[in-house]
Amino acid sequence: MHELSLFGQVPSWRHEQVLKILAGIAGMQPQRVLERHLIFKPSRSPTQRGGQVGGSQGVQAAQIQALQGQMHGDLFYLQLVGDISPGFFGQGETIGMTTNPQDVVMSDGHEDGPLEGQSLSDGISHANGIKPASRPPGRTWSLQFRDLPEVAGRRPVTSRLMADITITSGNTLSFMEALGYHYVSEYILEGHQFIHGNLIILLHRHLRMSVNSSSALPRDRVPPINTLQSLDPSGAYIVQASIRVQDGNKPESMTMGINELKAFKDLMKGVVELEVGDRLALDTRVR
Repeated sequence: MHELSLFGQVPSWRHEQVLKILAGIAGMQPQRVLERHLIFKPSRSPTQRGGQVGGSQGVQAAQIQALQGQMHGDLFYLQLVGDISPGFFGQGETIGMTTNPQDVVMSDGHEDGPLEGQSLSDGISHANGIKPASRPPGRTWSLQFRDLPEVAGRRPVTSRLMADITITSGNTLSFMEALGYHYVSEYILEGHQFIHGNLIILLHRHLRMSVNSSSALPRDRVPPINTLQSLDPSGAYIVQASIRVQDGNKPESMTMGINELKAFKDLMKGVVELEVGDRLALDTRVR
């Protein structure tokens, strides 16, 4: 699957204004987005990996094989992404113990107890090959891959391969270890989402999460959200307008997605200047 995107920056003092403008354009109320992003790094080269991945029975082998094919033997950071509720933020509040055997367990050996799976699921393919971004509720984590974007100048938008693989059961940390990846850090994505036609519009910022110094595993407790600092010292927000194209080999689908993004860029002139993203800033390869 291909992701086509444009990006813009919004200073913190204009956040509420732009939020209202986007709500008017999309004809919907802002949909709150709070996501926990766990970043994993490959422990060894792809040529050294072998055997079957048995950490989670909820991920189809064909999906993993397709993902590894997209990587072309290169080393990439991967992310586990899960939606979280605002109620999970705060002193002494944990991302709860798993009581349903169908829930995804983050770790069954963590000193504070396992993390419960949270919901993140895909939309349904559209007839024209462009994938809208409805996000029905679920009880899962998602394995997220984003490729290095294409060289600038080939298209008037950022274009890159992507994959979101839903993990529906099993121990996700064991699954990542079986893939040959280990946890390195995490952050919180906080913002609001809109759907406009086939566009996913996300007005968001990244909040820094400190690494658990006492363990190589993800934190079991999420600090209060008002204590988390933005990765951007200025506190600015990012506008990302994206379209997901099911088959990037179909020129008509890619052209349709590009034209819809260009029309939205023209619509936003004078509000937010949307541009092609910095290719190196979006580089997910391990160096």
